[in-house]
Amino acid sequence: MAKKRLLEFFRFCLVGAVNTGVDFMVFALLTHLGVLLLVAQVVSYTCGILNSFLLNRKWTFQAKRRSPRQLIRFLAVNLCTLSITYGLLVYFHDKLVWSVLVSKLLATGVSLVINFTGSRLLVFV
Repeated sequence: MAKKRLLEFFRFCLVGAVNTGVDFMVFALLTHLGVLLLVAQVVSYTCGILNSFLLNRKWTFQAKRRSPRQLIRFLAVNLCTLSITYGLLVYFHDKLVWSVLVSKLLATGVSLVINFTGSRLLVFV
């Protein structure tokens, strides 16, 4: 059982790497264009959500069931994660005066733990 969880986590990280790449590229572009941090974070984060849902459902957790509740739970977990990561992004950037991309990187690390746990326990059960 522990081996299965480790494989799930590894796959989750691979899917997350793709999502994070998309997130970072969109975020960097939008912030370069002068878009507000909140808007840039919401848009960039959202770009990875659909890919994440489909790949994690099919490949990472190999969920057999498909239901509207699954998508709603997935969106709820991601909304919570978005709120937390935005709060961390603002804290690291505005309060600790770290660069926006370093702040984004650290907030993304926290989101990995929150998202895996939520996905595993609440979404793809």
